[in-house]
Amino acid sequence: MFGGQYLRNKKRTQLLKGGLQANGKIIEMFDTGVTMNNQPQIGMVIEVTPQTGAPFKSEIKLVVSRLQTAYYQVGVDCIVRYDPNDKKTVAIESIGGSLDNQSNSSGFYGSDTNQYNNSLNPAFQENSFFPGKTPEQIEELLKVMDTEVKRILQVGIECKAIIKSNEFTNVYVNGDNTVNFFELEVLPDNEPAYEAKCFGIISQASGFKFQPGKQIWVKYDPDDKNKISLSHS
Repeated sequence: MFGGQYLRNKKRTQLLKGGLQANGKIIEMFDTGVTMNNQPQIGMVIEVTPQTGAPFKSEIKLVVSRLQTAYYQVGVDCIVRYDPNDKKTVAIESIGGSLDNQSNSSGFYGSDTNQYNNSLNPAFQENSFFPGKTPEQIEELLKVMDTEVKRILQVGIECKAIIKSNEFTNVYVNGDNTVNFFELEVLPDNEPAYEAKCFGIISQASGFKFQPGKQIWVKYDPDDKNKISLSHS
């Protein structure tokens, strides 16, 4: 049993690092009868809709926290990673969203150019969140942050977090999406809660989901838990 779980975890890690991204939907769930470290293993059939090619179905078995089982239900959308040469199984990248409406999973920058906008007046006032930085330096710093966000989203462990504060940095990217500064209480599974800070991109349409007191999803670097990225809500 433990050998099978090890192989599944290894496969999941490989898919999350190098698999193709696609929309998915949970269409079937089943009880595997397995519990590991008092956490249940759930079984799911995922209907995958790749960005190119025909939809297909894959099966997945996943050990989750008992507190998270309610998030895995028939009909729930998800984002998955898959191997086009082996579609029997997939890895769930995030639950409760899709590629069409994700606000942060691709990092700070997309494929367009000139995506950074400084909302300060033309005379330029120093930004208190980036002290001593010119608009050009802030843009370069955001590009560095974007690379780090993408890295954390690939290698990070997903968990819940509570927003303690959320402040607009007076900076926009990708049109009207705002760069916000968050203070969070991070709630990793089976580990003590801790406080962390991070920047994150928030779309106008999803701003109400990121108010103080709201519960969100984040990913943290297992080698440095203070390195945090917003995941999905």
